[in-house]
Amino acid sequence: MTATTTAASKRIRSRDLLSVLCWVGLSAVIAGSAPAAATDAELFIDLAGPATGFAATFNFKNSTSQNNIQGLDGSGNPTPFHNGLPQYPNFRIPTGSTNAGVYSAIIASPQSTASDYAAALAPFYGGTSLTISNQTVTQPDFDTLSSGRIDFDHGLIAPVGSSVIGVDDLSFNFNTFTWDGVIAPGQTGDSRSNLTTPGAPLDISPLSPAYTPYNDGSGGGNAQIFYRISIDNVTGNGLTFLDSALLDMDFRGEILVEIFVAAAPTAGSLEYRGTLSTDTTPDPLGYAFAVAGIDSEAFFADTGFVMNRSGTASLVPEPAAGVSVLGVGLVAARRRPRGA
Repeated sequence: MTATTTAASKRIRSRDLLSVLCWVGLSAVIAGSAPAAATDAELFIDLAGPATGFAATFNFKNSTSQNNIQGLDGSGNPTPFHNGLPQYPNFRIPTGSTNAGVYSAIIASPQSTASDYAAALAPFYGGTSLTISNQTVTQPDFDTLSSGRIDFDHGLIAPVGSSVIGVDDLSFNFNTFTWDGVIAPGQTGDSRSNLTTPGAPLDISPLSPAYTPYNDGSGGGNAQIFYRISIDNVTGNGLTFLDSALLDMDFRGEILVEIFVAAAPTAGSLEYRGTLSTDTTPDPLGYAFAVAGIDSEAFFADTGFVMNRSGTASLVPEPAAGVSVLGVGLVAARRRPRGA
């Protein structure tokens, strides 16, 4: 065989290989094997962000002194030997309400200096205009902190065309933070103990304040509460996909939020009911919690809670592998040597 013939044969084999690569890329997209870049365990709907709003407990940690609720001494100076919540906003409970005249911390999670706590709490006090003090913290993850996830069998998604996964095939989980139950000591000189919550580790809502650095004060901390959230009676069309991409969410359900004290999680819990819905936003991937109420149990008395977290959900991870495989094939074909 001559050198010319050998070179020609190599060019033919190279061209054939590139043709095969192109065909494999096209076939993968048509057959639907390429978009499955994720495993069943990896593919889920994340109720994260961009998001706004919060979950907040109030009339839980109170004081007759605003200095005390803000962790200040009698002269208004910060002190480690306090029994307050200096990193949370507070307000004075208005006349005619339970605990009128005392200052109450707004134990919000996540926190932002832009959050409208006054508007969220006003309905609990007959629409009274509230003055919010000490609103100084914005958490780094305020607009991305997840409120939970929705799992499903991603084998139900057709790789090409439209697919609908009904609500009966969805699994909601709002208690996605596995907490070791340890509440670490606070500031230097603080009397807070290194509390370990009985029954830990616990699966709790990521919106729970107990494990955050804002849970300050003596003992196990004055914000040592955690949330467990569940959903029931879910209705709607479910999830709609187009070519493996999440196109629309349509569901609504009844939400139950339970509040526990970390030091005594079996001593009783507060319960608040509301909704999680996709109906209240024009965003096809939007979601919104609406929970509000007052409850009393054990050492809780007329404790208020509001949850108005809302945002845009996302599919994790986005299954874009089909386009990439096809793209690689076409790029390879375009880069074939001239004259081949």
